[in-house]
Amino acid sequence: MNLDLAQILKEFPLRVSITDYCNADCIFCSNEGLAEESRNTKHMDTDSLFFLIDVAAENGLRQISLTGGDPTLHPKRKDIVGRVNSSGIPVKFFHTNGIALDQDFVDGGLDQFTKIAISPHAFEYDTWSKINVKGTMPQFEQMMENIHRLGKSGLKDKVEIKHVYVNGINSADRLVRQTLDICAEYGFKFKFLNFEPIRKEDVKLVPRFDDIVSQLESLGCVNLGTQGTFRGQKDYLPIVWFEYKGNKGVAIEIGCGQEGACRSCYKANEIYVTPSLELKPCHASDWSIPLISHIVNRNASGILEGIVKSREFLYTQPGKNAKFWNDHVKLERQ
Repeated sequence: MNLDLAQILKEFPLRVSITDYCNADCIFCSNEGLAEESRNTKHMDTDSLFFLIDVAAENGLRQISLTGGDPTLHPKRKDIVGRVNSSGIPVKFFHTNGIALDQDFVDGGLDQFTKIAISPHAFEYDTWSKINVKGTMPQFEQMMENIHRLGKSGLKDKVEIKHVYVNGINSADRLVRQTLDICAEYGFKFKFLNFEPIRKEDVKLVPRFDDIVSQLESLGCVNLGTQGTFRGQKDYLPIVWFEYKGNKGVAIEIGCGQEGACRSCYKANEIYVTPSLELKPCHASDWSIPLISHIVNRNASGILEGIVKSREFLYTQPGKNAKFWNDHVKLERQ
């Protein structure tokens, strides 16, 4: 591995989970690899977050992603978006289920982000509610209203719609075509993924990536091939580009636990920070690097050293053979 700090901050996004609160309860929710008991417990402290952003930006960070939980639920979401916009970081992503993506928030600074990634996974209520098992009709209707409003705004080029395949739930031709057609109607980018199993019983719901590709082709998507590699590798996130009714999108295989994926993870995975301000390089492992003492003491070098160590961990100790994340492989540093 030949990645120094400058290279890491240039090549990899800082993915920050600003809250573990969520207004959905999806059956395949990864919670970013955190234990289930950590859900709906903590919003990230904004002063600490702002110091982290400043340190990363001052040292050359090029990309930042805000995630959760659902980041729309952070009580200071507008302040956070404003700070990201003023940081000078050029590429800014926001990940949400879309339920609370109201117009005021979008117009209040989110419209300056590079990408707004929305995860409905289905556009029929009956199917959506099988994925979001505590979801209500008013939530679904609000999500749909928000998506349609974004499609009619001048921000449609920034919107990406995610559809995580779950065998037997949202994998039917009709449901996949609905995602494709809504994206084509509004000019949204589409992204189809196979989900990462969280529990052993989920493994049977994971589709074969080749089947996803074949289905998209059968529905009229033109396979444009791989078009290069994802951050210089092809094993961790194999990506295939498609065109549908003049609109482009991708299918991506999430390969956590596969031997090739584990070998390539350090070349592709993001720099992930939990709501408790820990660097957690591997979702399938409990190993983490606390940042809070460095932040409290305004120790920028400690934060930067932690980022390098997290990348070294992915290189030397990935969560090998963790087929589902709740194995939580406990790994010791060599």
